[in-house]
Amino acid sequence: MLNLPSLDHSAHEILSYIAIKGPVTMYRVARDLSYHFSHTYRKAYKLEKQGLIKKVGNGRAALYEATLGGYVYCYVAGVEPREVVVSKISKMLGLDHFSVEEVESFLKLYISVADHYAPLGGFVTMVSYLLERCGWEVERCAKLREKELILATRVISYGIISLIRRFYTQSLIITGRDYFVVYDVEKMRLVAAHCRLCGRDKYCSLDPCPTLSNEVEPRLKVIVQRGVARVGNWATND
Repeated sequence: MLNLPSLDHSAHEILSYIAIKGPVTMYRVARDLSYHFSHTYRKAYKLEKQGLIKKVGNGRAALYEATLGGYVYCYVAGVEPREVVVSKISKMLGLDHFSVEEVESFLKLYISVADHYAPLGGFVTMVSYLLERCGWEVERCAKLREKELILATRVISYGIISLIRRFYTQSLIITGRDYFVVYDVEKMRLVAAHCRLCGRDKYCSLDPCPTLSNEVEPRLKVIVQRGVARVGNWATND
């Protein structure tokens, strides 16, 4: 289960108000919720320490808004309007081009899989966590209805592609029974590899062994012949 704090009634109300109406001043929060100013500021200070809200600007007129963790708390707690909460989470994660239903299905899947240490630090980080927990069998890892699962996997697929593009924009992934290689097409060099060709697990980047080079280079030449990429020489340890 996600590591979300337990809030009392007033803290819950203050966070919910900030999440839906924010960014807002604490003066407005106190006035609209009919709480004493000092009580509201104390609760806001604690919510900020818990990572559920953050301050934008300085001084008594500073604005406050919910963090991703704050919005997820509101979603789990059933704060209404639910569509507003999901839409704000969608914007924070950079998922504006997905529907509310798709983003909500992704959230349901993530929350159902998440343990106490699950991160809420950004979309790619969340997808990486899901892959670590579930591998490629997300459907077995999470208990969702079929329609929700299909919608959620659309978002996860976008995350996987974003993750690969972030680090390997111009790269090829070449796999075999005993190796997995990422090759940078633009710089014509191996980026990373994992192989068992020598009988043990080996991870390498700058020093691919001759065995791995001999195994992969013919496949790269085939790719070249198809006009996909040019291939440079690998630096190997003889």
